[in-house]
This record gives sequence, C-alpha cells and structure tokens, in this order.
Amino acid sequence: MSMQRETIIQLAAEMFVGQGIKAVRMDDIARHIGVSKRTIYEQFGDKEELLYQCLSYYVREQDRRHAELGAQAKNVLEAMLLVFGDVMDKAEISHRLQSNLRRFYPKVYERLVAERRNRDGLEQFKIALSRGVEEGYFQGIVNFDLAITLLRYSVEGLIVRKDVLLSHNMSTNEALVFLVVNFLRGISTEKGMRLIDDFLEKQNGKK
Repeated sequence: MSMQRETIIQLAAEMFVGQGIKAVRMDDIARHIGVSKRTIYEQFGDKEELLYQCLSYYVREQDRRHAELGAQAKNVLEAMLLVFGDVMDKAEISHRLQSNLRRFYPKVYERLVAERRNRDGLEQFKIALSRGVEEGYFQGIVNFDLAITLLRYSVEGLIVRKDVLLSHNMSTNEALVFLVVNFLRGISTEKGMRLIDDFLEKQNGKK
C-alpha cells in the first residue's frame, strides 16, 4: 500500500468515525487531507470503496487494541473483561456506524460483515473459553459451541430489534452489559464469578 493511500485511509477513517458517514463528503476529505478530489477517486474509485477501506482499517485497529489489552491481562477471563469494557466504551460509535452503513451503504455493510465472519472470531472465543476452563475460571461441563451460538444470536437480536426487546428506560449498552456479564457468570466457577464481580465493582467506581 502506498504511503499516500494509507494516509488517506487513516485520516478519512477518523472523519467518518468522528463526524458520521453521511456528514462527510469527498470534498471534505480532500480539503482535510490536502489532496485533490481527483486523487482520491484515482486511488479508490468511489466513496463506497473508500468507506469500505476506512472501516476495515478501523476494525483492524480495534482488533490490535484488543490484542494489546489481552496481553496485559493476568488471565484469560480478565482479558475478556478488559476487551468487553473497551467494546462498551465504544459501543455508541460502533452502533452509529453500523446503523448508518445498513441504511445508506448496505453493500459496504455486507462486505464488512462477511469479512468479519471469515476471521474466525467465534473460534478464537471458543479457544479462550477452553483456556478459562484450564485456568479454573469456567466450568468444564459447558457446551461452548451451543453457548457461543446462543450468545451471538442474542446480541444480534438485541441490536437489530432493540425497539421490541428493550424497555424505554434501558439503553442498548446497559442491555448488552447485562447479557454478556450474565453469560460469563453463567459459565463461571466461583473463582470466575469473584473476578467478574471485582471487575464490575471497579467499572462502577469509574462512573
């Protein structure tokens, strides 16, 4: 990847994430970066391709950050909780991006979803859960394939049908925290539940 193309992707990604997908025009990007609009079109063809490249870059950066957080953790459950906390901190941004993509750029949304599925994220999650069993944080009798499938469809259903599933006084973030925390508690040993409770106490202390 050329330095110019990489720079355009990085700076345009910041604009899309910070200002919103619909709010950012190609003219705005060209002016912000200091290149001609023609240069951007020569590099990417159209806004959809640029948007796809920018959000792919954004997702990779999130994955890199999560890997760093996991490396700092003392055990696999703490790594999961640190990553989950980071996901929740950025949940509002992620939800806005996904909603706007589905509405205004469905082809880009489908490409990103397909790309995500091909990364074997669920398989990595299953490996992490197995490590948690070895470290004594999760119960060994759990059917992880079934548990992961139920969690995945519960989260997806909550995001897509939040208008039906949530009461008026509960936010999507609060519901996701409730769902994921109770999933982890449900498969945890006493040792694991103590760690989860300590993490939640620290998180509540930050508010």
